[in-house]
Amino acid sequence: MHAPDGEGTAGGRPCPARRPWLPALFALAVVGVYGWLVTYGTGSLAGEETWGSAYDSLAHSLETGRADVEPETISWEGFEENGKTFLSFGLFPALLRIVPDAVVPSMFGRWSRASCLLAAVLAALAAALSFAAALRGPGRLPPRAGRLLWWAGALGFALGSPLLYLVSCARIYHEAILWGLCGSLWGIYFVLRIVTDSIDRARGFLGLSLAFGVALLARVTFGIPLAVAIAVLSVREFVAARRRPAGERGLARVLLACAPAVGAGLLQLWYNHARFGSIWKSFDFQATYVHPAEIGGVVNLARVPSALVNYFGLTAASLFSRPPFVQLAPVRYLDDAIFFGWKEQVLSLTLGSSWLVLGAVLGAVALPRRRRLWELFVALAFLPEVAVIATFYFVTERYAADLLPFLVVLFAVFLLEARRRGRPGPRLAGLLLGLAACSAVVTIAGTLNWNLADNGDAPAEYKNRLGRLLQLEGHAPGCPGPCRPLTAEAPLAESHSFAPPRFNRTWDDHIIAFDHRIYANGIGMHANSRISYRVPDGAVALCAVAGLPDSSASCRAGSVVFQVRDGSDRLLAATGVIRAGDAAVPLRVDLRGVREVTLVVLDGGDGIDCDHGTWGDPVFLLGPAPAAGPSAVPPLPGR
Repeated sequence: MHAPDGEGTAGGRPCPARRPWLPALFALAVVGVYGWLVTYGTGSLAGEETWGSAYDSLAHSLETGRADVEPETISWEGFEENGKTFLSFGLFPALLRIVPDAVVPSMFGRWSRASCLLAAVLAALAAALSFAAALRGPGRLPPRAGRLLWWAGALGFALGSPLLYLVSCARIYHEAILWGLCGSLWGIYFVLRIVTDSIDRARGFLGLSLAFGVALLARVTFGIPLAVAIAVLSVREFVAARRRPAGERGLARVLLACAPAVGAGLLQLWYNHARFGSIWKSFDFQATYVHPAEIGGVVNLARVPSALVNYFGLTAASLFSRPPFVQLAPVRYLDDAIFFGWKEQVLSLTLGSSWLVLGAVLGAVALPRRRRLWELFVALAFLPEVAVIATFYFVTERYAADLLPFLVVLFAVFLLEARRRGRPGPRLAGLLLGLAACSAVVTIAGTLNWNLADNGDAPAEYKNRLGRLLQLEGHAPGCPGPCRPLTAEAPLAESHSFAPPRFNRTWDDHIIAFDHRIYANGIGMHANSRISYRVPDGAVALCAVAGLPDSSASCRAGSVVFQVRDGSDRLLAATGVIRAGDAAVPLRVDLRGVREVTLVVLDGGDGIDCDHGTWGDPVFLLGPAPAAGPSAVPPLPGR
């Protein structure tokens, strides 16, 4: 990453960069942050990630001209055709593994972290170089304003964009998107160099062609805009070649430079045919949990308002009153019937990337003023990618990455126009830099919180460290004094209808967290189930927090009832129906005269799907009798 070494002045004289070591130090810091995130703070790039071995399996198949994978490497995320298992993901990460797996076969299935780190660093570098390219050259922009604008873009994209979220988890979904985004951003860089005539045309088209190959083979949605850009710029080159001496020779060099793009396109068509028997089919919607036809199709214009609300709207659900103050908010659909029912989380770009949203708006305003129609055509080539994501049947934070190329193009247009017109001045440039810094703080906080509460792939020790770092360790209220955890006692009896209880974890082996607070002590249960304990001598009360854990938030069907009963099955305390999204309920139960206690989790009356009833920090209070007060929690209002 480097700042433009000379923002234009009147006459185009370069202005020397101040403190040239600062961008290098910043680059090292970014690599350090990415490395810490992708390795969950361990520093080890060799680690198994969710279905990462599927790419290694595909790499072995590609060596023999096949496109299938071993079923155990992808499990239910794969799809079956003619008795073979295939990936829905692009093949580029598999291509990267062919040589490393041959050289170090013991690393099979352990390359995902290194791959994601490399893709993220290259993506951030491409963005920084793109902004520098837009600012470099003749113009009237004051040097200080140019430097501030570049820092706003470089800092904002590296630490204040969804790129940070993507690199914080090296699961298979993120790896493909990271490489697709990386290819797209490098394509934008070479487009800018070609459009501004600041690079040899053949070299520019070669770089654009290679970037297209990476983007297309990683994720088709990132590749299509670059294909349109190559076509538009090739036509532009053909028109220009007719006006130049020896233009035909230059045109031939440009066309030859596009050979990698043609090769990548043919490889993608082969990959499609090998999986689906059709070169035009790149995804199997039959393999999804619900067929799109049942929810309004793959794309639907009626979904645009919901997409805008989630990707750009401001919601109070993203903010709360304790560290780290920001979270990825649960996705909200204005019409659930036309979306896939599984809901994840998203951080509004207006909140987490405010610098980019403002810069893109300024670029959109400036775009009609640009006198080069080619720039307009190329910029609009990235709009269909936005349209696909805005009309898709699923909203999630990782798909926000598909919005970034178009926003980056608009931001670059704003920088190009700023250089030409000599505005904005340092004041507005400083505002953008301030927004970039705020975006970095918000994005880092939201990303750490997501890893703490929602990322099921993050190791428990990493979550515990984050909980301590952010001071989010949870304890049951209402039981001051010496306590004994129920998990320290041997149960007297246990019964379940679906899955056995798990101690100090949720029933499905996730860390116990309610409202982003981590509970080291707890019992994870699934409706319908019971577990009984002998009440220790001297115990006068039982305290706990009961609810559906954060790890189950994506499944909105959960609804449970918690009960505490004595040895004769007499009800001592109960909650009302607690549903997905409801706050956990604190319980304090008077145990005077009780010799045996049973914790019960029941379904909420609509079946047991997603009924992950969990007890956080269940403890026996030892000591004097508790203060007078109700021993049972009344039903929740409206339930």
